[in-house]
Amino acid sequence: MKNNLLVYLADDHTVVRKGMLRLLNTFSRVGQIGEAANGKELIQLVEARQPDAVILDVEMPVLGGIETTRYLAEHFPDVKILILTMHTEEIFVIRLMDLGVHGLLSKSCGPDEVEKALYAIVDKDFYRNDIMERALRKLESNVSVDKSYQKLTSRELEILLLICQELSPGEISERLQISEKTFFNHRANILSKVNCRGNVGLVKFAHEKGLLHLSKPME
Repeated sequence: MKNNLLVYLADDHTVVRKGMLRLLNTFSRVGQIGEAANGKELIQLVEARQPDAVILDVEMPVLGGIETTRYLAEHFPDVKILILTMHTEEIFVIRLMDLGVHGLLSKSCGPDEVEKALYAIVDKDFYRNDIMERALRKLESNVSVDKSYQKLTSRELEILLLICQELSPGEISERLQISEKTFFNHRANILSKVNCRGNVGLVKFAHEKGLLHLSKPME
């Protein structure tokens, strides 16, 4: 569990941004905070010094949250992205998941959930809340089980299903009695095979393919 986190915040509304900065300063694991008024300023911060996580609004001038997310996911895949938005419609959430976000919060959420989500994306690579659940259920209702998961080995499928249970790399490694290095090697192979960018993409893939209905890993 990493402490002294470096977190950047991007929001064009000064009052909202300053209020969020004050909130982040109360989080025990947050060490340093940077702020930006739009996506362009945020990217400049990230290029100067890569943070553990960024929290950004969707609707910003100059460069909005969606464009910023796309750029960060492509050029800085290790930076965790937490979106704050008033738009929680399933199709919008699915689009953000496709882009590579690690978590999404409604702007009406409470301070405790912000802290919980921030730590979850840093520790487990994604934060799964009611907003994400609704979007994933929407995916499941529109697809049937197919066999595309057979490109994965039984061990890779086992790891994928454990990731979907929101276990951390350390927890998965301990359960399977493998090293964390081996876990990350398997995860890299899974990401490559299913063409996903991170754990959120893997969870989405599992729901799309009906994998969570499997009772046990299969060859």
